[in-house]
Amino acid sequence: MQRCLSLHLPATWEVRSGAYADVTGDGSPECVLSVWRPWQDWPIARWTARPTPIIRNRDAQGASSHIAVLKLLQDGAFRSVWMGSALFQPVTALKILPDGTLATLETTYRRGRYGAGVAQSYWKWTGFGFGLLRRELVQPDTLRRTPSELGKRRTKEP
Repeated sequence: MQRCLSLHLPATWEVRSGAYADVTGDGSPECVLSVWRPWQDWPIARWTARPTPIIRNRDAQGASSHIAVLKLLQDGAFRSVWMGSALFQPVTALKILPDGTLATLETTYRRGRYGAGVAQSYWKWTGFGFGLLRRELVQPDTLRRTPSELGKRRTKEP
């Protein structure tokens, strides 16, 4: 993640969490960031009268949570590999597991960008975005876990 901190990101982005790892499977690492930015509807929405599915994916201040996958270039520049739509459940922390799986800790827009987690999800790169592998409700002890502990499976003691 240290390398990703040198990126010259848009001033409207607030990075909540990030990782530097090969999440796309192309052999070179990417900066994978959980960011908040001003909400924007899908560009295609201008051609339809019906609201899009992401219309409520924002907080009271009009900001939404996104996952960004960026290739680090020279001098803090980057190339966008992929930027997800406004998430249904905002990501407060993320980690890339050794097999390239994206593990996320999620909250709700009502709780806000610093809100307690409600779910832990696991995602795999599909070639264009991430596909959900599984989502688990957060147990009370998960809230005390650090982003580096995301993805570690807890075992029950006999």
